Amino acid sequence: MTEPTGESAGQRVGNYIKIPFRWLDTGLNFIEKSILIVGILAMATVSVINVFARNLGASLSFADEVAQLLVVVVTFVGVGHGVRNARHIRVSAIHDLLPPVGQKILLTVVSFVSCALLALLAVYAWEYVMKLQTTGRRMPSLGMPLWTVYLIAPVGLAVGSAQFLLAGVRNLVSPGAWLSWHHPDEYEAELDELTSEVGLADEFWESDLQADDKKKSSSQEESRD
Repeated sequence: MTEPTGESAGQRVGNYIKIPFRWLDTGLNFIEKSILIVGILAMATVSVINVFARNLGASLSFADEVAQLLVVVVTFVGVGHGVRNARHIRVSAIHDLLPPVGQKILLTVVSFVSCALLALLAVYAWEYVMKLQTTGRRMPSLGMPLWTVYLIAPVGLAVGSAQFLLAGVRNLVSPGAWLSWHHPDEYEAELDELTSEVGLADEFWESDLQADDKKKSSSQEESRD
């Protein structure tokens, strides 16, 4: 009976480590999508109904508060969803100068630091919500306690922290560099694809050729002189 090689054993260990994080990613993705879909549809529905109600002379007093509440919900839930789909703005000046190993190390460090930062912000947001609860403030039209509305802030920040944690773990247990649990670092490939779709790649190529031709002609003229 042959013993498993070190590579296959390492792959098995890596697969076992990925299982709980894969479950966490699936659960968070379901919750995020459900809240975002319901929140956006509800916001659009309330806004449209309020427009018709105003034209009929009977404006809904609670429509603005509901819209503001849903904007807060969608914003903070969208933090984690944006991290999962690698849709946040990135400054990649240092990243592009590093070799592949350096890029992987940089993304790993950035993921764990971002995870810690969002976790700290979630703690501060939770403390603010608890202080707001003691005041007993309520929304004027709906009558809801104001702290229940802002409760989405620590929850959304905690979900974003979990998504950055998944990105950091992915870089540790999988080869290559990863922006999130599902999205590898393909910045240059995506840039080439986008430029080719809009025709910018050809323009850049032609401009480079023209610049090279000008340099060659100028050097030839200098050599003749």
